[in-house]
Amino acid sequence: MVTLIKIYTMKKLMIFLVFSLTFTSAQNLVEDNDITENTKELGKQNITYDLNNPMEFYRLKCENALYAQFPGGENAFKQILFKNMQTYLDAGVYSVNGTFELQIYINKSGKLQSFQLKPEVPNSNLLYRDLEMALRRMNPRWIPGSCNGIPVDSKLRQKVNFRTESFDM
Repeated sequence: MVTLIKIYTMKKLMIFLVFSLTFTSAQNLVEDNDITENTKELGKQNITYDLNNPMEFYRLKCENALYAQFPGGENAFKQILFKNMQTYLDAGVYSVNGTFELQIYINKSGKLQSFQLKPEVPNSNLLYRDLEMALRRMNPRWIPGSCNGIPVDSKLRQKVNFRTESFDM
């Protein structure tokens, strides 16, 4: 009779353990999924930009050099760039932190020819694409640089400090 009670108690204990382990595993799985979904729904990222550094021009090697100018001047350039960055940079896709150098190439006719973002970082193709959209949408022609009255290609740089902030809603 004592052995029968021990076997019955052991069976109950094993069933309890199996049920507990199964329930605990399922419970953890549900909790993990909830946390992931809540993070996606309630998390938000914001990218801030600092364009307070002065625009710098690469030296033209000639006498009477005039550097390329944005219509309205440097402040107009920064205001439009800032507005376009707010419009076209997608904070939900990537996060970017640090000071980058935006090198802009203006051709002889005053059009934006190309740009580079330095330093080059891995997986920056989406940021690069969005920055290109922001720059191309600025649209107005630059007043081209010139050497002794002859239009020349120009290169300038603007430092941009990016900071991505994540917070819960």
